[in-house]
Amino acid sequence: MSSPTDLDANTELGLVPGFSDLALDARSDLATLVNQRRVHAQLSLVEQGVQSQVLQVLVRGAAKVVRTTLAEGGESTVVLDVMRAPCIIGDPSVIDGLPALASVITLRSSHLFSFDRRALLKLCAIYPQLARVMMARYAQEIRSFVRRIDEVVTGPVDERVKHLLESLALQHGTLLGQGRFIAIPLRRRDIACMVNATTETVSRLLAKFEREGLARSTRDGIWWRTAARPPAPPASTHESDRPAPASSGVALPAMPNPAIPQDRRG
Repeated sequence: MSSPTDLDANTELGLVPGFSDLALDARSDLATLVNQRRVHAQLSLVEQGVQSQVLQVLVRGAAKVVRTTLAEGGESTVVLDVMRAPCIIGDPSVIDGLPALASVITLRSSHLFSFDRRALLKLCAIYPQLARVMMARYAQEIRSFVRRIDEVVTGPVDERVKHLLESLALQHGTLLGQGRFIAIPLRRRDIACMVNATTETVSRLLAKFEREGLARSTRDGIWWRTAARPPAPPASTHESDRPAPASSGVALPAMPNPAIPQDRRG
């Protein structure tokens, strides 16, 4: 029996990249397999080292992919990627039946669809288009992890942080003024884990970027300037032609109200 808080499965699947391209009969059959649940922030959806029995779709919310390894100094944690709804959670354990190589942890309260692994694989055999959607999602995941290598090892820390924020703004950002608002509540520690830096260094850099008008942080996400600043007016030798002194403050657009979503994403 459905709960009053349940979403319409067929409609929501039509908003998920990949599933939105399925034929109506394939998406309708997929919708019959849906189990829904709402979860709190900081909940583990996929456990590293454990075989997953369900494929999960993030319908509302945001999450991060985290891998933990043992080093001489103790545990080492790397944030491999972040995701924002709606999206399929790329968990290869669902396909190959082996233990998951990383954990997936919610960054905010989220709404999830889950599909039993065996039932999903049977449906993939019936609808080859669904199998191609799954393959495309895992290919996207691999490309994302390869891009993360550049953000971990290439260039000085400030360039790595800029590269990361530009990438996240392009992939997950919503247009806002001269930039994009990345509606993913990343902590300084998460960003540090994504660029192989200390939390203190990342905090100093973000403060510097804010002073320069490149960024603005809120507890709901980060606004990142993506548009070029307007060119400075040409110098004039006539006192009357010179513009009035500009204010030292940098006017940035107001952050969107998180209670009023700008789109259907998480």
